[in-house]
Amino acid sequence: METNPKPSPKVPLPRPPEGMRPDRPEVMNAVGSGPTTEIGTGATFECLVGRHNQARRLTTGFATFSPGAGLPYHTHPFSESITLLAGSALVDVEGRSYMLGPRDNIVVPAERAHAVRNASGSEPTILHVAAATDVFTRTLVPEPALMRVMPADSQGVPGAERVNRFATAPRGAAGPNTEFIDYFNDSLMPGIEMSGGYGLFHPTGRLPAHVHDFDESICIISGWATCVVEGRHYRMSDCATALQPRGRVHYFINESAAPMEMLWVYAGPQPERIIVDEACATLEGDPWR
Repeated sequence: METNPKPSPKVPLPRPPEGMRPDRPEVMNAVGSGPTTEIGTGATFECLVGRHNQARRLTTGFATFSPGAGLPYHTHPFSESITLLAGSALVDVEGRSYMLGPRDNIVVPAERAHAVRNASGSEPTILHVAAATDVFTRTLVPEPALMRVMPADSQGVPGAERVNRFATAPRGAAGPNTEFIDYFNDSLMPGIEMSGGYGLFHPTGRLPAHVHDFDESICIISGWATCVVEGRHYRMSDCATALQPRGRVHYFINESAAPMEMLWVYAGPQPERIIVDEACATLEGDPWR
């Protein structure tokens, strides 16, 4: 799911490269089905894509913070993406404090000290979290001595964190009747290990049949999506999250009368896809039979 900054072949390949033959099936994960961990007082994380379902170099899920709850300053040896889905959130990075609005996203590179907290004293906060790892760890670190509230339209600090403001972020198309935002990739943040962003599918909006050379997580944050994987059809909604392993031919389509939104994350630094013949996404044309 991407605006695909690197050009795809004008003519779809008749089948995926043999060297991309998958070794794992796709996995559809409903909210409430993943392992849930208490990550702090009043804060939990439900993992929907990760080591438990054989994802490689990728973890995604939902962090829920009760009113006033937060995580103290910490670091990770991998990059992390945080997108606000409900409530209000403050994210601090090395003393710089950002207030996130609905669908706003912040990306924190590896080893950058940061903290997260629910800015509301009465409502919970829900965050979509993605990390470039299948082993999620953190190390607590001291809080910076100096703190600075960043402007409401701040887009972060070049060479450090990146903040994507949903209302003003550039959009492009990844298929008919779609709008996509690239939140992070190696072109936007040199050295980052993953790529990802937001997708809006208007009615009939869809992507071509394609494969990736890395694992992918796709979370349906509103509306209804149909996910087609080599002829297998899945209906998804309510933040259900698909794990598409490397090499699986798939596409998404909005067959409903209302818009559909998703968050997508790749376990690769560039949003690269290989478009293949549509027959590869059918039972009869499955290239891996």
